[in-house]
Amino acid sequence: MGSPFYPIPNYFPPANILMISCLSEDPLYKNKFFLQQKYVEERLSCEEIAAQIFSARTTVLKYLKLHNIPIREVGSNTKRVRGLGYGKKIKARNLAEHQREVDAILKMKELREKGYSYWKIADVLSTMKVPTKTRKGRWHARTVQAILLKNG
Repeated sequence: MGSPFYPIPNYFPPANILMISCLSEDPLYKNKFFLQQKYVEERLSCEEIAAQIFSARTTVLKYLKLHNIPIREVGSNTKRVRGLGYGKKIKARNLAEHQREVDAILKMKELREKGYSYWKIADVLSTMKVPTKTRKGRWHARTVQAILLKNG
């Protein structure tokens, strides 16, 4: 009839429990094809895969080794580019165009075709507050010249 502390009314019907069991399926980190797809094809890191399947990074790493999937060196997952050129950026691990910098390059070319010197172009860019690649300092003639020679 219920507890003296928590009286349970008699007018509720008994609860019908529907159990959906997906316990028979193996967790995704045990699936060799899933790990192959994520780690080798999509080049995700163990940490990224673990976050997707709500698991631990070490568990993913363990099963990669168990399935004989070659493990990448630490830090080799990113596409590092030393001295990333003006007009380029890294987006989703791929080299992409930096649109504002590309616009600045077009402006440099336009000014150079009008007969402006590299010093004058550098002064114009500094006056217009166009950021340099490092987002610090001023534009210099040598920098403008190097960018224009590289982007011909």
